[in-house]
Amino acid sequence: MHRPGSREGDVPPLIPGAGPFPTITGVTVTAPLRRDTARVILLSPDDRVLLFRHHLPHPWDRRGWMPPGGAVDPGESPAQAAARELREETGHTLTPFRMGDPVVVDSGQWWLGETTFITTNQYFCVRADTVRLDLSAQSDQERRDLLEIRWWSATELHATSDLVFPVILPDLLPRLLSGDLPRRPRRSPWPA
Repeated sequence: MHRPGSREGDVPPLIPGAGPFPTITGVTVTAPLRRDTARVILLSPDDRVLLFRHHLPHPWDRRGWMPPGGAVDPGESPAQAAARELREETGHTLTPFRMGDPVVVDSGQWWLGETTFITTNQYFCVRADTVRLDLSAQSDQERRDLLEIRWWSATELHATSDLVFPVILPDLLPRLLSGDLPRRPRRSPWPA
């Protein structure tokens, strides 16, 4: 695997939890960091889905759309993290119980600077009572990183050529809007 800032063939395999690797021809490689997230596919009363546009790090290095959400903190369940993140990022307050079970899961690697992250995203799906948003609890960093907020119809989402997380959301959205939530999480591919 080639990492940014390294030369092909100079980097040993990355092994989670293995600690720092030795310097090889001037390149120090460390084990990847685990950063799991919980995200909320928030459906509006008029059958749209809320997505946030961000600049995505390597391997994408472009703008893309994803549901509100963020890191699962130590000691938190994914449903607790989803409820907390939804409140912080949108002002919508729901209990972890109301989150139910994840409907989609994806996982893969990404890089920020020289740091490699391994992430599993768990996506929950809930319907909001209103499209009103309160962004006042977002951190300064979240506000800086947020490029755009949009409620998408299923037709608009299916027609876009923009990168959307999870990748299967455009095809899955009509089913979610009808209330037919998968009993087990659907596995979404990690976008290349």
